[in-house]
Amino acid sequence: MAYVFHRLVRVGEAMRILEEALGGIRPLGVEKVELTQALGRVLAENVSAEVDSPPFDRSTVDGYAVNSADVYEASEATPVKLRIVGEVRIGSPPELVIGRGEAARISTGAVVPRGSDAVVMVEYTKEAGDYVLIYRQAAPGENISTAGSDAARGDMVLRKGRVITPKEIAALVGTGVKTLSVYLRPRIAVYSVGDELVSSSEELSPGKVIDVNGPTLTALASECGAEARFYGILPDDYESIVKALSRALEAHDVVITSGSTSAGYGDVIYRVFDELGRVLVHGLNVKPGKPTVIGVSKENKVLLGLPGFPLSAMIIFNVLARPILVRMTGATELEGSPRVRARFPFRLEAGGGKTEYIPVQLVETHRELVAYP
Repeated sequence: MAYVFHRLVRVGEAMRILEEALGGIRPLGVEKVELTQALGRVLAENVSAEVDSPPFDRSTVDGYAVNSADVYEASEATPVKLRIVGEVRIGSPPELVIGRGEAARISTGAVVPRGSDAVVMVEYTKEAGDYVLIYRQAAPGENISTAGSDAARGDMVLRKGRVITPKEIAALVGTGVKTLSVYLRPRIAVYSVGDELVSSSEELSPGKVIDVNGPTLTALASECGAEARFYGILPDDYESIVKALSRALEAHDVVITSGSTSAGYGDVIYRVFDELGRVLVHGLNVKPGKPTVIGVSKENKVLLGLPGFPLSAMIIFNVLARPILVRMTGATELEGSPRVRARFPFRLEAGGGKTEYIPVQLVETHRELVAYP
């Protein structure tokens, strides 16, 4: 029957037991995707720039391209007079060369012409016929973004394990990257179990409660980067659950259920998991969330039975299921949980050897954060 049965274990030990049974918790494989299809995916390898960004020396302001040596002594009192030899527009390669004593009109984003090494903002200039008066000196490189200054060809742009967001897409597009190697998304099947459950679209009759866990756990799994799908509510019936979960295991990497996880009359999940593979853990040394079942199928896929009470299910998902899914997605940047220091305003009683999770609301005062349960 069960490898660990009705022996309460801590979450860390439960993770270790599962990892040993699986031979490690890791990404399931790699695939190539177009950059335009990469939103939300996780990089399976480091990514390097394929072109310089920017690809040329470009002006960061509207103004005049000049040789900085010509305007070294320019000031409001003693402007420098330069001959205008042309104009450089954005999107067009410059066909002119700036000689000493010369300047060219230039637009923001345009290629800086040869012979110039600075751009003076238009606010510090005044045209006078074929000439321009420069009222401010400019240092070499001023108002110029040099080729490769954002990223040079071959520079590492993003590291393996990074989740692709719109910000990353912008960086990759600008460096010429077209395709990415990303980890396969783990496929998650989610079920709610309980004769008392109805979906939110059904009429709520006496003795019934709306299923909160199904949609919530599916959303939480998707937030981890998994490909999660909710397959509905199952009755507290052994044969029905075995049949549904067997079918789910054919096309999914992880099956998550909620409800029917205790050892009372009618609680069948631990027996179902034992039928489909083997139970590794039945009971966590935590509060809330004690009636949690962890198993592996005969195909070495993960089986997670979470408590039916919504708060317990969400807490156990975050402390147990989320770390598992994050490691399967390869999103190393998502490992661990953000932490803040806050003051708890009440006295806490010892948990009797159990880890106790207390949901709180953080309230910011003028001096500190206060965690109100």
